[in-house]
Amino acid sequence: MVQLSTFTSLLIPLSMASTATAAAMFNPRQQSANSTTASTRKLIVGAPGQILAYDYDGTTFANTANSSSAGTAPSWMLFKEPNLLYAVDENSNTTRLYEYSPLNNSLSSEPVSVGEGSAGVVSLAFNKDQTILIGASYSDGQVDVWDISSPDGSLKLVKQIPLEGTLGPAPQQTVHRAHQAVLDPTGQFFAVADLGGDAIHIINASSWEISNVVYVDSGAGPRHGAYIGGNSSSPATHYAVACEIKNLIILWEVDMTGGNLNLTNPQTLSTFGDAFQPQNATTAAAGELIAASNSKDIYVTNRLTGNGNFTDNISHFVVEDGKLSFADQISTDGINPRQLSFSLDESIVFGVNQGGSTGLFAFNRCSKQGTLSLTASLSNTAEAVTALTGPQFVQEIPVS
Repeated sequence: MVQLSTFTSLLIPLSMASTATAAAMFNPRQQSANSTTASTRKLIVGAPGQILAYDYDGTTFANTANSSSAGTAPSWMLFKEPNLLYAVDENSNTTRLYEYSPLNNSLSSEPVSVGEGSAGVVSLAFNKDQTILIGASYSDGQVDVWDISSPDGSLKLVKQIPLEGTLGPAPQQTVHRAHQAVLDPTGQFFAVADLGGDAIHIINASSWEISNVVYVDSGAGPRHGAYIGGNSSSPATHYAVACEIKNLIILWEVDMTGGNLNLTNPQTLSTFGDAFQPQNATTAAAGELIAASNSKDIYVTNRLTGNGNFTDNISHFVVEDGKLSFADQISTDGINPRQLSFSLDESIVFGVNQGGSTGLFAFNRCSKQGTLSLTASLSNTAEAVTALTGPQFVQEIPVS
């Protein structure tokens, strides 16, 4: 994780209280030939000091709600239907619960529940029945286990699982750094990417104990990952992870025999295609990795590359016959693209740049080739570009 200072100015101004005000900041793009007309989508966006709601109609973003809290960093959120929104604050040791109704664009101005756990939690995940919330702590190198089974969804800390083992050689690897916990499709195991320990820790989702540890290349720094294939009754075929420090993507085969989850036969590639190397390999840092449900398409963000026109990019990889290969690369029209997410139907890839000319963006995704076409973006202000204060998270929210 590239360390950034606590920001005071915001990419998406607090003054955007109406659609009319926001419209001046829209930078719509012509839809690609493979796009389809869809109804309005509801988005939740996390930015320094703010949680924001947006409507997206396929060409423009309209701000519909804003909950502000100076000094916080809601850089990851999870929504539990019908109206519970869990948010990290990576600037403190709290995980927070808000009430959010996408149906009427109602977002509570203050959290309705606050739990004190590990410092610097940077991602969240549910267990299979959404009665447990898992938080990955970058600062404390452990995993928080929250009971959220009460009717009001309030947070009750039941366990903290420290990551142990050797540490990597890089300057940011002086402690273990849990960056993301991902539940396998059967709901039995979480894979926790440990940037500090160059490892993937497997946590049993019943006993809440570490059942396996798989190590990556020394100094690689695994950050975010995803399972490929599988469903509630069938294991995933593969697990992939993006490594921040060495800019690697690693693909393993998944083996769930013997009552454990094992990762075998790793294949490692650069997150950059041969023709798309970063101008500044020292600062370049892989960020997000997401995998489509077609068991084929994987997308990885490349941040702080130093490339021309002040932009970073997304690399598209494909898995065919169990092998990973580079497909193409596309600019994010900004810098430091921290996070990506699919729309609910996977026809769109949403993302955020923490700096540069574009903050929030949307790519239409071709269902056959998996290629991305930039369709809409929300511009940064000049002040925000200077301070690298852009958004950190975006996710489409279902409307029930």
